[in-house]
Amino acid sequence: MIREAIERAQTRLMVAIDNPKLDLGFVADLVSSMKDLVVGFKLGTPFVLNKSLRTAKNIIETAKGTYFLADLKLGDTAQMMEYVAEVIWEAGFNGLVANAFMGFEGAIDKLSRKCYNLGLELFLQVSFDHPASHIIDGKYPEIKMVIARADPDGLVVPASKTMMLRDLRETFGNRYVILSPGIFAAGAQPGEGLCYGADVEVVGSHVVSAPSPLEALNSVIKSQTRYLSENRGKCLVR
Repeated sequence: MIREAIERAQTRLMVAIDNPKLDLGFVADLVSSMKDLVVGFKLGTPFVLNKSLRTAKNIIETAKGTYFLADLKLGDTAQMMEYVAEVIWEAGFNGLVANAFMGFEGAIDKLSRKCYNLGLELFLQVSFDHPASHIIDGKYPEIKMVIARADPDGLVVPASKTMMLRDLRETFGNRYVILSPGIFAAGAQPGEGLCYGADVEVVGSHVVSAPSPLEALNSVIKSQTRYLSENRGKCLVR
């Protein structure tokens, strides 16, 4: 599903909708105006919790054919994560994000099987871009083994973690779709994540909170193109 969404999209961007205070009419207009441009939309925990899964389902149903990823960053017992996968699937989401550092046996293995049986794509969060993420990154070799064993549909890696992006792409080739959040918010430039191996960059408040979200999105698209052109020599061939 995510690969087909990438092929259909006019850009290599996904829009994150996280702010729990966003007006629903605004969100509906945002999705309607951008769904044919972007790969899809990533709905975060704050938004889903405040607006409810029923609301998320309505948004998804009004934009049929658009990719929606539930960015819940699951990290719990296998049974709890399986329960969440079921309700996320029932709401119409195409994919779900869980934390790779949960480990494989008795955790990600069962979630992966559940997602497969439901037809729900699984993305594993590999790292974060906050200062304390070194605690997780210290387990990076083990996390790579979890990835290999779980065989998810995709990975979520901050655009600012350029060496990690490059390593994952070189290690796994095109086996997984890599999403890179953190454009602007974590200091990464549009195009930087793509340059180092990501398939799609994720942009949030820079676009969603702009006076004109569509103009802001088009500006990001231009910045992506410019960065890739100016750094062609160091970018991975994509």
